[in-house]
Amino acid sequence: MASSSRSGNHLKGIAITATGVAILSPDGLITSLVSADIRTSLFWRGLLLGIAMTLFVVVRYRRDLGQIFTRLRQGSYLAVALLFTGSSIGWVVAIVTTSVANTLFIVACAPLFAAIFARVFLGERVPGRTIITIIIAIGAMAVIFAEGLGRGDLLGNLAAVATALTWAGMVVVLSHAQIDDPAPAMALSGYMVAALALIVAPTIAVVTLDMLWLGLLGFVVLPISFFMIMLGPRHLPAPEVSLIMLLEAVLGPIWAWWFISQTPSTLSLIGGAVILGTLAIHFAIGLREAATKN
Repeated sequence: MASSSRSGNHLKGIAITATGVAILSPDGLITSLVSADIRTSLFWRGLLLGIAMTLFVVVRYRRDLGQIFTRLRQGSYLAVALLFTGSSIGWVVAIVTTSVANTLFIVACAPLFAAIFARVFLGERVPGRTIITIIIAIGAMAVIFAEGLGRGDLLGNLAAVATALTWAGMVVVLSHAQIDDPAPAMALSGYMVAALALIVAPTIAVVTLDMLWLGLLGFVVLPISFFMIMLGPRHLPAPEVSLIMLLEAVLGPIWAWWFISQTPSTLSLIGGAVILGTLAIHFAIGLREAATKN
């Protein structure tokens, strides 16, 4: 019975996480369809996400909203909010200034950065296979960057690296601080993004079509997908969650190719294939080792 229960929870975790990633996968495409200025887009994206997560928090904690304010005063929650703010800003800048494929391939390296952060700041051991994977991934990213220099994509590629770094930092904080519900931090992050964008945005006015895209992102895609993805670690080991997250790097470029004919270059595909293949092997070995120990 216990084995059956674990199996059921495992399948539930896979279904929840994979569904969340599938919902998140058109994010790059939808972001690239918004014609508004990057800063204006960030304002609405952050504000709508903040409102959506606030509504979720109010419904969930309607009888004890006081504990939300108590949590947000904790350093770990503020750190998650700040890091999520950084990753959100970096993501939009990357999508707008380089290709969807380049962004997703580079951001897929976030688990590797998380392993480095865990080693440096928490003293966790980094397996030899992780070190080898990091070296290969860096080489593959160098291929993507080399092409970007000639095509003027350097800013976008750097923004994608910043996104991966801040996302990795957030994951390490979430894991180390044992934050069971990141929704309040996500809501705060949305308002932070909106506030920062409002300072520099030339205008907050957007055309109707842009508002439809931004509304789809802020009220549907982002809150639902991230909520489901963050439920994954409750039922799955971290390596398996990371492996499932690689689906976004596969599905995202396909969305862009189908709907806006944004075909990745040969070098980007080669670099991306090396990154995804290496990560898949890395996490598969990790899962096999974990299963052997159990």
